[in-house]
Amino acid sequence: MTFRRMAFQIFKANLRRYLLFFLCSSFTIMVFFAFHSLYTNPDFNDPYQVNGMVSGNLYAPFLVMRVFAVLFIGYAQMAFLKFRKSDFGLLMILGMTSHNIRKIILLENSMIALASILTGLGAGSVFSGLFFLFISLFVNIGDSSFSLTLESYLYTIKFFGIIYIAVIGIQLLLTLRYNIVRLLKESRTAERSLLHGKITGIIGVVLLAISVYEMITHYSPDNTRMMLINLGVSMVGIYLLLSGLGDWMKFIFSRSTKAYHKHLMLSSDLNYTLGRSKIVLSLITFLVFITVFLSGIIFYITWDAENIPVKNNPYDIAYAEVFGKNSLPSEILSEITDHGATPLISHQRLEYIDLFYFKIFLDQNINTLIGSDYHVEKDHFLNLALGAQGEEWKNQRPEMPTFEMKLSSGNHTLYSQGLIFKMVFNPVPNLMNGLHVIVNEDDYVALKVENMDAIGNLQLLNFKDWKKTADIDTKLNAVLAKYNKDNTKSWYGNERHEALVFSTKSRISEYLQLQESGRFGIFVITFVGLIFFGASCIVLHFSIQTDLEREKIKFGKLNKIGITSKDVAQMIGGPLKVLFFLPYVLGIVLATVYVVSSSRFEMSVALAPFWFCLLVGGGYLLFQVLFYDLYTKVYTRKMLAHIELLDVPTTNNRSCEFNSNYDNINK
Repeated sequence: MTFRRMAFQIFKANLRRYLLFFLCSSFTIMVFFAFHSLYTNPDFNDPYQVNGMVSGNLYAPFLVMRVFAVLFIGYAQMAFLKFRKSDFGLLMILGMTSHNIRKIILLENSMIALASILTGLGAGSVFSGLFFLFISLFVNIGDSSFSLTLESYLYTIKFFGIIYIAVIGIQLLLTLRYNIVRLLKESRTAERSLLHGKITGIIGVVLLAISVYEMITHYSPDNTRMMLINLGVSMVGIYLLLSGLGDWMKFIFSRSTKAYHKHLMLSSDLNYTLGRSKIVLSLITFLVFITVFLSGIIFYITWDAENIPVKNNPYDIAYAEVFGKNSLPSEILSEITDHGATPLISHQRLEYIDLFYFKIFLDQNINTLIGSDYHVEKDHFLNLALGAQGEEWKNQRPEMPTFEMKLSSGNHTLYSQGLIFKMVFNPVPNLMNGLHVIVNEDDYVALKVENMDAIGNLQLLNFKDWKKTADIDTKLNAVLAKYNKDNTKSWYGNERHEALVFSTKSRISEYLQLQESGRFGIFVITFVGLIFFGASCIVLHFSIQTDLEREKIKFGKLNKIGITSKDVAQMIGGPLKVLFFLPYVLGIVLATVYVVSSSRFEMSVALAPFWFCLLVGGGYLLFQVLFYDLYTKVYTRKMLAHIELLDVPTTNNRSCEFNSNYDNINK
């Protein structure tokens, strides 16, 4: 038999493994391409067609998809190579050199990579359209149309091309250490790791404790870098904890002679399983963490969508009229407000001076509006930053130390008297393009006299039930846009942008946007969560199959000394429970800590997000329990059949006997 014929026979024998790796790679590329095509769709990113909260919800999942693609493809490649090591050892016995092995690795992986990219792009082109269609069922995408851009194809090819080149390059470097004996024993020897022992586990616990403490006590929502560093420290801590956990469990069992002898096999298996699977367990922990973390936040924001608009908007509907814009006659405004689904109960006005970069307010007018007692001293001013109480971290506007009043008599410098952080009025769009300044009456009158054409009025409307103001808000925006188009000169030369800048700011519009954004976020994170769940199942399968030959030999030897089918089922179930459930528990706990810590600052609450994290984590665990039950039964049956403790039926006449034996095993 020639080398070429032998290589072909080995390929046929490992066809299922090749196919599994190829399908995993193609599926990852397909999903990545679908996300990128939507992420770069010009219509979907057009704020005039799609709510910015909706399109913005795609950033975090797509970022996570990129990280996932790197980790998943990298691990799948390494697992696939491990399957092939015994084959390489056999080929080297028959005379093949390390150089020939490198050529085989390069050829096989290059062909799989090329086929995966082409198949993934082809399937992704079709799936992207279906993905866009599903999204249109959940959110209002206006006149947005599905489109495929050359950028999506090139970016996907470049991204995965770099991943495959890096992984194949690492594999080729590892062949320099290939040894015939080591390759042949690969499937029967335990992995050697420099990171193990009880001290390693203690270091992991310390790192986890430090990262959790930092999140709880020093977390700042505007410091994303700190959160990413904490997450990195947490994942390193989990890896070190898993590296030393087996030794700690062995140490705990050894404290009691009775327990040690009773659980001798379990202790040994757990120590080995944790030692060889720490990378797999760390990867699954990361996937579970990301899913529960994003799900907990999105579910909570969607659930709390009714309170957020009330907190961000003191008035049901507000708009600003200035420079002739939005200067509706009172009878037209009354026609809209008096014929709505809910009655108008108050209509207040707040005068201000619009100096483009600065919006000037009178302290007495502010006091009258909100019942405060601010008093601006002579030659001073107050900085005003709009924001809800407890959300000072959101303030992105600096406190000005001085303010130059430009008057015909000369410039007059005012000095800061402090900063007021309060949601005095709704953040109306054409008021948010400048800094807000509160001055005393003398300075306000002096500015007003010289800027009569810049006098504006904030119209602040409250209704009996703000949830019934959707029709009123829609009609008012339409009338304002028509009035500005017919009676004023365009500022931007774009009707849609003009209408957006001079639109209202209402509770109902923000509420509807949050609901729509929440539906989209739930759909996307559910989709990503299912992908991650499937990926974790595949990673677990790779890990178990890598050690399958060793397990067969072990149970074959135990069979010779009288092991029963019940003992086999128990011995298989113990380590598999650790593999299947430990990373899920770690990921859920860590995600809950992060969500609760961030919620304390961003939402001023912690209990509700905590329950949502537990709800999502519980659902994830339920799926894992079902998968564990199914996988364990199949794996146990195959192992029993291999060691001839269970006869696999070959005809339908023996099906009853097989089912009876299998039921006994389950019992």
